[in-house]
Amino acid sequence: MTAKPPLPSDSFGDWERISVDEQEGSDFAQILRLGTFAADNWTFSPQGPYQQPQTPAEISSSQIREALLHLLELGLIDIDADRLNAADGYPMQRAARP
Repeated sequence: MTAKPPLPSDSFGDWERISVDEQEGSDFAQILRLGTFAADNWTFSPQGPYQQPQTPAEISSSQIREALLHLLELGLIDIDADRLNAADGYPMQRAARP
């Protein structure tokens, strides 16, 4: 695993990004397929937007929730609680690809 860069020293500082291999066959591609499957499965379930009217924000939030829960429950991704709790703030968009 790639070493994590240090957190920014101020709340609005730039976050150094970790390089991710997005090529087909990579670990990321496998995780993406599994997360997408979980999100799609929820989308077409009785709780999904085809059966229950929902706003676009509710749909995307629920799809992301299902994908993250699925990957966490399978133990394929971990939460770095120390890093999560150590940051003063988080960027909400990606200005540029790493």
